[in-house]
Amino acid sequence: MSSEIVLKEFEWYLRDLFFRSNVNNSQKVIDCFNREDIIDTLLKNYLRYRNYDYDKISDLLNTVLANLHSKNVIKFEKDSNNVTLYSVFDRKQCKKCYYINYLSINEKIQCSRCNSAEIQEFPSRKI
Repeated sequence: MSSEIVLKEFEWYLRDLFFRSNVNNSQKVIDCFNREDIIDTLLKNYLRYRNYDYDKISDLLNTVLANLHSKNVIKFEKDSNNVTLYSVFDRKQCKKCYYINYLSINEKIQCSRCNSAEIQEFPSRKI
């Protein structure tokens, strides 16, 4: 698998983690995340990364966080190992390819997979 695909997939899982942490937070407060906690959460809670070692996840995280920072999705806290989201993420679905996207308010509303602008709200689960 090419490194570009690995990074894109990792970014999707990281965005999922950010989104889920805000969904569990009823006040929709923008969260601050510690890098070590992110790595531990990915290793423990995401089946995809359970067999990865800490250093590999750390390298992927550093690359993807730098990318998200350049897109103004996150900011790095001074003199700490923390990152903060600029906004909570919205979960949207592409009408063309049905890909689930987690988007910040600072990003262009388009599909991360096919670049389509035909994006809709992701249907919430029926309880």
